[in-house]
Amino acid sequence: MSLAQAALVSSLSAGSSSTPTAVGKEKAPMIQSTLLAALDKAKDKKKRVLTLENGDELDLMSSLPVTPQVLGAMRARIVELENEIAQQPPKKRARLSHAPDADEASTSAAGPSTASLKADEKKRKMQVKKMFDRLKRECKSDAVKFQGSAKIIKFDEVYSEAEFDMLFKGKGLLIQPTPNNKPKSVVTIIHFHSQAHIESFFGEELKPLKGNNWTRGGIPARTFGGGFGGFGSTFTKSVKTGAVDIAIRSLEVNYSKNNMKCTLKFEVAQLGGYNHGYDSDY
Repeated sequence: MSLAQAALVSSLSAGSSSTPTAVGKEKAPMIQSTLLAALDKAKDKKKRVLTLENGDELDLMSSLPVTPQVLGAMRARIVELENEIAQQPPKKRARLSHAPDADEASTSAAGPSTASLKADEKKRKMQVKKMFDRLKRECKSDAVKFQGSAKIIKFDEVYSEAEFDMLFKGKGLLIQPTPNNKPKSVVTIIHFHSQAHIESFFGEELKPLKGNNWTRGGIPARTFGGGFGGFGSTFTKSVKTGAVDIAIRSLEVNYSKNNMKCTLKFEVAQLGGYNHGYDSDY
């Protein structure tokens, strides 16, 4: 019998411990029904017995007579339970009362849940897609003129430290900070100088890039209508001639924890173009 059940019986017995009267006899059935109702609500359906002073055992889950012997046995059981609780060390009682349940313990040991990991991966894909879409727009802009050689495209993003780690931790080649290179620096530098690094970072978001081919400007050209003998000279302008395929050669990342600024420096080149040097954009 639990302590709560025993306490209930004790409180019920207080009103019936005196010599039975006519009124007391009328209340006895009500006390018994109340006691049985409380016992029926017990979660533990295991058979419980109450041992009387004479050695007899009564089933606590059945109807109990309200007699001095029964009340005396219940009082003795209550005192016994209270003594057992009082003898427990305080630390042990606190540990038992605050112990996590099995589900909490297993979750803590297993680390982040599958749902949490999937949510983080979804966030990362969104950030990578946003970065690649920005690069696509820059490649197609008139400010970036592909004329056979590699081009540098640089832009800034703002990331919290957690977002930066989610995107770049474990990717590429860490240049700084390292144990041998500014280990306490708040500036992180990562290089992606191989195709394997590029593919690992962008994953399925790595798609074909397009840019525009331009003629080279600044070439002297003769014109009519000016100068000696009716001739003049000027310089040709760069002209867009059509779309070309573009590939990423490398990426350099520079991130500051202080202002959360992340500078992304891409080296891109048209497929089939020169293998060295950069265009002038003129």
